[in-house]
Amino acid sequence: MLSGIMNMAAAIRTSGRTLPVNAEFSGRKMSPQTRRTVPMDTGWVTECERYMLWIDGVGAWQLCIGQNFLIGGPTLEHQSADICLLANISRKHAALQRIQEDWFIHPYQQTVVSGRTVADRSLLKSGDEIRLGERVRLGFRIPSVLSGSAVVDFESSHRPAQSVNGIILMTDTCLLGPRRDYHICCPEWPDLVVLFRQDGQLRCRSKMSLKVNEDRVRESAALNNGAIVTGDDFRFRIERLKNLNGT
Repeated sequence: MLSGIMNMAAAIRTSGRTLPVNAEFSGRKMSPQTRRTVPMDTGWVTECERYMLWIDGVGAWQLCIGQNFLIGGPTLEHQSADICLLANISRKHAALQRIQEDWFIHPYQQTVVSGRTVADRSLLKSGDEIRLGERVRLGFRIPSVLSGSAVVDFESSHRPAQSVNGIILMTDTCLLGPRRDYHICCPEWPDLVVLFRQDGQLRCRSKMSLKVNEDRVRESAALNNGAIVTGDDFRFRIERLKNLNGT
């Protein structure tokens, strides 16, 4: 089973791991609802597509798709942070970035990683705790060796405006299924469902029988806004997130 999962993940992982940052998004047109472009001090920008993922009987997660992710507090401006927390932190407090196989944090305001104050770009490792300001604490982990995507957990009471269990930073794939080392553990599911991007679309595939909006999935299927995915014993829905001003 493990070899089959590894082959599935390998077949759909993007080639962006060896390309320059943001190369995964070059030439891609994204809708105004999901495009997030925030200038960075280092000269690069963050472009992130954000979704809500509701899984029946399991919970809700924010799914952020990209390579660079800005963390900040609430703002009344047109663009908020990709990970916008209801907390007393700067609207541009820190950013997370994946470069090839590694994850980095870029601090713009007071940031501590696993007890160590960081003032410049610093390498992150799975299991690190990130403290922003005096009170905000986040967990950072890479749960699976099959994917470079990461999970942000809430270790303090600070959350986004939407009620979610955690945030998935999807840089290649997102694994949903019964194992604890998947990005989202769904204990009652019989097998793995993989979310991935292909030709500018968010898609899903699985060895299990799937339907998307009542249409049976053969190899894989696109997940459009509001798509409902069902199997014999599970169901989940995915929906694009809008900006704070409703656009």
